[in-house]
Amino acid sequence: MTDFLFTVPSGEPVTLEPFHFAITGQTQFSGKTTLVKSLAEWAAELGYKVLIFDTKETAEDYAGFGHEVPVCLRETTDSFVLIGLLESMFRRRLTPYYATLSRISEGAEGFDDIISRAKQYEQKTRSGWLKDACRILYDLLERLKAQTVRVETVPQLQLDHDINRMVINEFSLEAQQLIVKNAYEDLLRIYKRKTIPVIDEAFKFIPQGYSSAATRAIMNVITQGAKTGLYCWISTQFLAITDKDPLKACAFKFLGTQDHPTEQKHTLELIPGGRGKYTADDVANLKLGHFILVRKRPRDVRVVYALPYGVPEHMGRKVATGTLTPEHVRDQYLISRLKEEDEMVWKEKYEELKREFDTLAKDHELSEKRLVELEAEKTALEKKIPKDIDDLKESYEKEIQRLKDELKTADALKFQKDEEIAELRKELEDFRELKAAFTKLLPTPISTAIPTKSPSEVTVHMEQPAITIVKERQPLTLKQADLEGRIAIVYAENLLPSDKTFSTKQLNTIMESRFGTKEFPGHFAKVLAKFVAWGYLEKVRAGTRWDYRVKTSPKEAKEKGLLKEAETT
Repeated sequence: MTDFLFTVPSGEPVTLEPFHFAITGQTQFSGKTTLVKSLAEWAAELGYKVLIFDTKETAEDYAGFGHEVPVCLRETTDSFVLIGLLESMFRRRLTPYYATLSRISEGAEGFDDIISRAKQYEQKTRSGWLKDACRILYDLLERLKAQTVRVETVPQLQLDHDINRMVINEFSLEAQQLIVKNAYEDLLRIYKRKTIPVIDEAFKFIPQGYSSAATRAIMNVITQGAKTGLYCWISTQFLAITDKDPLKACAFKFLGTQDHPTEQKHTLELIPGGRGKYTADDVANLKLGHFILVRKRPRDVRVVYALPYGVPEHMGRKVATGTLTPEHVRDQYLISRLKEEDEMVWKEKYEELKREFDTLAKDHELSEKRLVELEAEKTALEKKIPKDIDDLKESYEKEIQRLKDELKTADALKFQKDEEIAELRKELEDFRELKAAFTKLLPTPISTAIPTKSPSEVTVHMEQPAITIVKERQPLTLKQADLEGRIAIVYAENLLPSDKTFSTKQLNTIMESRFGTKEFPGHFAKVLAKFVAWGYLEKVRAGTRWDYRVKTSPKEAKEKGLLKEAETT
């Protein structure tokens, strides 16, 4: 096996063993990609499968290297993944809103179902932030679905070659995180023996300070995979914003040049005793292809030169000893190879386009054949249609005539009834006039009979006075700090059901969604009894328990001056 790592300045070759690797350095000046390619070829010669994620947005860094494999992408309804996607977009933790996202995604069948639920919840909720969160969630999922239409995707990772390349640079950051998550899950489940995934631009997938959709899956591989020969290589140009926990498991670290003080500081922190042996200037002055190699066992720290794959071994020794410059090797070998790789890439793209053209041509031929068949079916239908239309027309005309006859009969009956009603109304009016005339002509009769010693019946008329009760409502000032105040808030914001009853359990769910906590001081039943006594709610028997219902709506309470909202500073 050809040596490709050489100690500076002695030129002594360096041996490695497969394990978790960390590769850092400033882009375009350190040679990270070239080192990854050399390490990948070395691992493949040892019998390992290598999976490289090509993630850079501007270009394919690994174009023409290895064999391209389909993108592994599965629709997820896992609320942990969804919260990671949102945190990646906002660049901050969104833990207080996890309950809402969990409720939307619980039991969903896929992206379309979650999108529909998020839109419905956006319409129902009165919280401005929850509206924005729902909009961001379904907008993200809609963009994910739109992106996956353009690229071949498979639900399970496929590694059919020794060096595999998954090109995901055309996807958004959030989609890339989901793809890496799916792939790492399958690595731990299917390809857990002698396999090495390489994360390029790792700061996008294991960011410092907040989660991403891929963080947990990557950490699972790092913490569990070493036992079966599943190792993770992490490559990043920004140490400051890359999570340091995964780097702690990397027994080999290749630290390339950095010219920013913050990155230099984080680089030196990865070197045991680095501040005594190396300085920020040493990090800044590392040449192309030169790295500070930090090895855990046996403990070793030295500067090495990484020879590009395919370059003669003696050239590496010359660069390490200072006889040749790394730029000479790059110009003599890499540039011509890049041209060959570009030609290969264009040839691959040509073959792919040719296959697509052949497929479209075949589809076009089938479409034309189907068009001829449809024309024949159309002609046959046109011959049959006139007879069918005549039959339908005749049956419709008969039905229309029948309905017209029934309508005439109904109109005649209605006219007859209208006349009878008018006559009855006239007779009723005449009767009322006759009654009024008799009332005027005949006074109230006065009895002339001589009463007996004691009357047989005495009638007493009593007038009952009307009672008017004036209820006075004492003003209440309720605050959010106690349970009464929080129930008043959900009542005032119209979050309680207006057309049906609700239980204390349902109230607890509403309170949890509104205030983001499951813990509430006090006892629901006791406080709800006060709202019933005040007339805002009423109790309703529901089987063996009591439920509650809104008696006076918040709108009515505000119109009567019974509900006022005030903000404290």
